[in-house]
This record gives sequence, C-alpha cells and structure tokens, in this order.
Amino acid sequence: MTDDQPPFSLRKYLIRWMTVPIVILTALSLAIGFLFTWHEIEEVYDAQLVHNAKVLFQLTEHEIHDDKAFSLGIENAKIEHKYERNLGFRIWYHDKLITQSNNTISFGDLKTSPGFSTVSIDNQKWRVFVLLAPEQDIIIETSERYDIRYELIIQLMSSQILPAVFFIPLLFFIIWIGISRAIKPLLELSNDVKQRSSDDFTPIQNQSIALEVEPLITALNQLFNRMGDSYQRERQFTDHAAHELRTPLAAMKTQAQVLLRKTKELPEHQDGLNNLLASVERATNLIEQLLALARIQNERFPQTPFNLSELCSQVFADLLPKATLKNIEFSADIQEYYEICGHPESIAILIRNIIDNAIKYTPAGGEVKIQLQHDRLEVIDTGVGIRDEDKHRVFDRFVRVDKTRQTGSGLGLAIVHWIAQAHHFEITLHDHEPQGLEVHIHFSRS
Repeated sequence: MTDDQPPFSLRKYLIRWMTVPIVILTALSLAIGFLFTWHEIEEVYDAQLVHNAKVLFQLTEHEIHDDKAFSLGIENAKIEHKYERNLGFRIWYHDKLITQSNNTISFGDLKTSPGFSTVSIDNQKWRVFVLLAPEQDIIIETSERYDIRYELIIQLMSSQILPAVFFIPLLFFIIWIGISRAIKPLLELSNDVKQRSSDDFTPIQNQSIALEVEPLITALNQLFNRMGDSYQRERQFTDHAAHELRTPLAAMKTQAQVLLRKTKELPEHQDGLNNLLASVERATNLIEQLLALARIQNERFPQTPFNLSELCSQVFADLLPKATLKNIEFSADIQEYYEICGHPESIAILIRNIIDNAIKYTPAGGEVKIQLQHDRLEVIDTGVGIRDEDKHRVFDRFVRVDKTRQTGSGLGLAIVHWIAQAHHFEITLHDHEPQGLEVHIHFSRS
C-alpha cells in the first residue's frame, strides 16, 4: 500500500454507498411528493371554492329577482364548526352587500377581481374566488384561509416523513448488521492467516465463504502450496548441505592436523599448514552459522518452561576452556533458579554467541563476566567495545564493525537478533567503563 493510496474500511465503504443513495433518494422523493401533493391540494380546494360559489348562486338567484330588497344579513354565528372559521362568503346585488359570513366582517370594503386571487387580511392569508353574474348583477365571493391547506399538507407530509425518520435509522442498522455478517468470513480468514505459524501451509478450509471471495481463497491455497514446496526444498537443502559440507571440512581439518604433526621438523611448512587449518576452521564456523541462521528463520520455536539459570551455567562451563586457553578471567554470577518460557536450544545459541563474541574480542589478560539476576542477563567484557554509531548495525547479517583481525562471519549477532525477536526479548548494548562492552538481555516470562 503506497502513501497516496491509504487503506480504507470495506464496511464503511459499503455502508456509505448504500445509505447515501437511500438518504438522497428519500429526500428527493419527499420533495417531489410535496410538490405533487401541494398542487393537488390547491386544485381540490380551489375547485371547492368554485363549487361553493355556484351553489350559493343557485340558491339565491331566484330570491333576489323576486324580492329586490332581499337581504339575509350576517350568517348565524351560533351554528359553527371549528373549521368553519377558516371559510367565508359574501354576496352582492347591485353593488350592495346583502349577506356575508361572520368571519368576513374584517374584509371591510375589500373587493377583488373575478376569478382567483390571494389577499392578506389581519396578517392572515386568504384564497378568494369571485363569481360574477353580470346579467343578474350578482357577485358571489367565496374565501378560504390558507391555514387549512397548510394543515393538510403538514399532515400528509408528516405521514411520509415520520416513518422515514423512524425507519431509515432502522434500515441503516439492518444494513450495518448485514454488511458485518457478510464480511465476517473475511475477518475470520484474516485471523486464520494471521495466527498461522511460518511453517503452516495447509489449505484454508472455510465452507461459509462468499462466492466472490472464493477466488481469493483459491489463490491463497495455491500460494501456500508453492510456499510449502519451496519450504520443503529449502529444508532438504539445509539438511543436505549440513551433511555434504561438514564431512569434507572435517576430513580437511583432520588431514591438516596430521600434516602438522608430521612436519614438526619442517618449520618452513608449519606456517602454511597453520593457515590452512585456520581457514578450515573459519569455513566450518561460517557453515555452522549459516545453517543455524537458516534453521532459525524457518522454524517456529515451541515455548516450554525451563530453568534459565541451569542453561547459563551449562553455556558457561562449555566456554570456560576457550576463555582459559586465551588467558581471560572468566566468571559468572548466576542466581540459583530463574524460570522462563521459551525454546531452550535456540536460547542457548543466543547466550553462547554473545559470550563467544565477548571472549573473541577481549584480549589476553582481560575479563569476561556473566551476571543473571532477576529478569536480565548481562555479559560484560573488557574488550575493544563498539562505537555508538555502530551499535545499531551489529545485528545485521554479514556486518562486522571491529577493526581487529579476529575471524568471524558476521552472522553470530544476526542469529542472536532473530532468536531474541522470536522470544520477544530486548537486547541493549552499553559501553563498559573504562573499556569494553556490556550486553543486556531482558527476558520475558510470557
């Protein structure tokens, strides 16, 4: 994954692409529904105003012609429905107002043109229809407050909006549950691959995986098969190399030692044979380190409890002759019992390589000291030490930062680093005063 392509959540991506269109389309449908509903309400109520005007005209036309002084006055206000206050009417004959509803008194002398019009009276908006009958000289006006229309549109839109308000969050929750269940097999697949050891190449078995993910499973299983074959070939090569390389080198070392004994009286050949024997030992050490590194990188360490104090004492005893031969003061301060959980064989390699390096780079007459107290092992020497700028490089493979003529492959501390990482140990390097190096290993009990 590059910097310009940051990772994203598949769950959020799917939910966004499902919910955003739902919200937009819902809002759009409500807006369209509002426009159509309002248009129909306008048509229905306007038609009602026209119908009321015609009914009034039919009811009063003959009475007005029969009685020129016909007048009804203001309607009876005692008989009234609660919505009736929103409706009104007025009738003129020869420009004389002969009757009107009680709620149109506030209209005063207001007259509107024939047909529909909208007026504002006492901060109230009215819809007015005027029916003009010029042959009879009659004018009939019906009116209606817009509050009726507003109330109806609010009720109709509320019947659509309220379910959306309650059901859309529920729909989002259902979508969230559905997507979470859909991607759950992917999370299980991820955990399966994450928890596998470095040498587990068994095919993935998951019957509940979606068809769209099946090609990924197939590709992973094919990759595991190829990696398993490569891993087996590598292990076989390592085993064969261990046998094929050790045997001739051991034979060469034996022959060189025999020749050294036979040429004791020929000093001119001694230097050459000693150099040959040293080269064989260097090659043997290099092969051993390479094979050890290959095994460590391809092996999963079984974690078992063991006594670290006993292990350190054993490594100390194994390396004591080497330190004595070099005239190095070699001492150990190891607590009686300290138990950790790990792989004893690999941890023995870790401790051996660190102590062996300390002996190797400590001159004759120097001192190497081992201290195991609580959760820390310290290996202290009075050797050449390591510069601060090189302390972070010594754990890389094939890196040798010393300026001495000591033989080495540059793999010892790389192996130490691999073992420490596998066990979650912490290794720190410190200068030892007045001269030398201190290696601190902090062990983990988990």
